[in-house]
Amino acid sequence: MRLEDPVSGLRGVGGARGRLLEILGITSVSDLLYHMPARYEDRRHITPIGQLRDGRVCVAKGRVLGLKINPARKRNVNVAVFDARDGTGAVRVVLFGGPASFTRLKENSVIYLYGAPSFSDRGFLEFVSPEYAVFGTENGTPPWLCLWPIYPTTRGLPRSWLANTIKSCAASPELIPEDPIPTAILEKYSFPSLKKAFEGIHAPKTHEDISRATARLAYQEFYEHQLGIIAQIASTSRLTAKSASAGKELQDMFVASLPFKLTESQKKALEEITSDMDGEKPMNRLLAGDVGSGKTAVAAAAAARCVGAGYQAAVLAPTTILADQFFDFVEKYFAPLGKQAAKITGNTPKALRDELIWRLRDGEIDVLVGTHAMLSETVAFRSMGLLVIDEQQRFGVLQRDKIAGGNRGTHILMTTATPIPRTLRMALYGDIAFTEMATRPGKGRIITKMISDNHVGELYAFLSERVRRTGDKCYWVCPLIGSDGGGESSVTARAKDLRKHMKDIPVEVLTGETPALEKTETMERFRSSGGILVSTTVIEVGVDVSGANVIVIEKASAYGLSQLHQLRGRVGRGNRKGICVLLDSAANLKGSERMSVLLNCGDGFRIAEEDLRLRGAGEYLGVRQHGDENFKVADIARDEKWFLAARDDAAEIQRNAG
Repeated sequence: MRLEDPVSGLRGVGGARGRLLEILGITSVSDLLYHMPARYEDRRHITPIGQLRDGRVCVAKGRVLGLKINPARKRNVNVAVFDARDGTGAVRVVLFGGPASFTRLKENSVIYLYGAPSFSDRGFLEFVSPEYAVFGTENGTPPWLCLWPIYPTTRGLPRSWLANTIKSCAASPELIPEDPIPTAILEKYSFPSLKKAFEGIHAPKTHEDISRATARLAYQEFYEHQLGIIAQIASTSRLTAKSASAGKELQDMFVASLPFKLTESQKKALEEITSDMDGEKPMNRLLAGDVGSGKTAVAAAAAARCVGAGYQAAVLAPTTILADQFFDFVEKYFAPLGKQAAKITGNTPKALRDELIWRLRDGEIDVLVGTHAMLSETVAFRSMGLLVIDEQQRFGVLQRDKIAGGNRGTHILMTTATPIPRTLRMALYGDIAFTEMATRPGKGRIITKMISDNHVGELYAFLSERVRRTGDKCYWVCPLIGSDGGGESSVTARAKDLRKHMKDIPVEVLTGETPALEKTETMERFRSSGGILVSTTVIEVGVDVSGANVIVIEKASAYGLSQLHQLRGRVGRGNRKGICVLLDSAANLKGSERMSVLLNCGDGFRIAEEDLRLRGAGEYLGVRQHGDENFKVADIARDEKWFLAARDDAAEIQRNAG
């Protein structure tokens, strides 16, 4: 059995369960073995029945006495009631199951129970529906009497079946995984073999087994990833760049036409970018700018240099809203310079799209702004010199290469408004050139306040006064979308309630499920008419609306610090103060270390470091997968030591091979 073998070939995995495993992303033996436990339950120790305590999870063992099996009111469901007794006492047990569930349950048989007993209405302790195993003699023991892994699963796929299947696969003598780590490195760190590591994760005998196996698998992921980055750097180093030095005049004209002066932070970033673009090797740079730091102007200036040198530029945005905003900015300042900008999104009519594609191939279009619609094979440039990827973490490497034509001399500038801690950046991007911008040009302060959800009425009054008296536009962010009738903290329910209490104030709704064209129309109404926009986090990144100076974030404790910082960056983008209201229960807000960081710090880079420290890389990123890097075991916040070791080892192996 090899890691690449289909999971469908394993015993007990039929068509139905195979489809359920596929929902979990499991199609191969490798997927199964890399399906990591969410946690472990220590079931190794048996608690004497006389020492059981109300609500305390434990394992108990006793003999079945006074067994009664009765049909319940529900059809095809029986109830088994009995006492489990050992030498220290007895406890009542109540089990529910189908007609064939209790065939092994006999008077005086041995039973193991796992769960939390509780007091019944009559005042005695009882187990209701615990996990259990029955044996005819004292000789048997359940497979879960150990450090038992608890796996993420899906409806219809029992946790116990999934755990036993993975455990059986990991321990199988037929499993022959090829170890990607050289023997010398295994010996250097006293790592277990790959097979032993799988056993240490899925069938551990001690917590030390779990720790050693986790360290080894984390190191392996970092090691393989670093080898890939080294190979990528080697391949791109052989390419010759399309120098943009001839575009300096147009870039200077563009910057001079802006109605504001670039900050020192913007100037420094632009100098680093243009130095790359004028060089002999293709630029591959990540521009990380705190919210409101002015990344759009810098990226557009880079595009002007590219166009001025006789090449075309492309700007890839993750959403229609961001594509619309970037296009409006570029068109406004490029048109007076005699340069053509165009936009392609999922909303672009076919006839117009066909026309734009022909003009793009003929070189009539200097800058093309678009969403994923740009990734179509029909979209081809005459001579692309620069690819700007806005909010790059939302696109994978294959998507970047596809639009850049395999990066044949094309400069790539990736931008992100999510500050990335240094170690995490090294893990994800290797030695990629990095530019950091933190200054907010000419922006007002943002005041952050915490309010208990017991004071929603007062908050409504405050918003109503702000909208009517000052004309401020307001965002209200909810964690859920909801449906008709909504639910607590849903966009639907909150919009309905706001309309009920503020009948003369426009209330717009925007979620990720809103059709693209409707999103554009909604944002245009909000920009022109103001009022309140009730939304999910779809407004998190890049949305810039003049006059939007108040944002309410409902159930604030459900978000990470970096995400909250991104959201509050949607306001205070003019010269007036922005106000960010964190709305949650008093219990979630009081004494929260995370909230305290946000209240006392406005630096997104410091906040990102704290977010990584408090929550770990997987939670910091929102999902385990970030771009194309899918670390199933490794967490850079927890495993920084192994990342640094893997990076150094991979580099040394590459030097020795070269």
